[in-house]
Amino acid sequence: MKKLFFAVPLVALLLAGCSTPAPTVDKAAADKPAATQAAKTADRSAALGGTVTYDRGVKVTVKSDGFKPVSQYAYGAVDGKAAVFELTVVNGGKEELNAGLMSMPKVTVGAKNAKAESVIDSEAKLGVDTLSTILPGETQTVKFAAGITAADAGVVRVEVMGPNPFTDKAAIFKGAVK
Repeated sequence: MKKLFFAVPLVALLLAGCSTPAPTVDKAAADKPAATQAAKTADRSAALGGTVTYDRGVKVTVKSDGFKPVSQYAYGAVDGKAAVFELTVVNGGKEELNAGLMSMPKVTVGAKNAKAESVIDSEAKLGVDTLSTILPGETQTVKFAAGITAADAGVVRVEVMGPNPFTDKAAIFKGAVK
């Protein structure tokens, strides 16, 4: 009786797995050269102030607002200042976009991409706002900041998670903070 108790669910699970539709092959994509396809998916970088556009119509822009003074209690600031950035996400697609993870970019500096500390300053509203669900046709913008020294301000890299963290590569923005 115990064997039957385990066998029935196992058989049902196996049969359910066999009934899923087979994957399809996009003939148009298969006919294109592999180099063209790789270039299309690999190009996820832009200069600070530029825009990265994903296949689903989602556009991501990061621009530098320069160095701004922060409150004395700001976490992560360098010499009372922070490099401030503005992240804008436009949902030009047909489905809603859960952009919460996109509002936590990674900022690195220098030739070795040393991680810059995120700055949190509630008085200046830096590091406290996040993106939420963005409906088709809508735009959301948040400001974030990083603790960057003046010496490291010439080589800055901001990495924003893709709209789908499992399938989309991160958008990478490079430039200088002035």
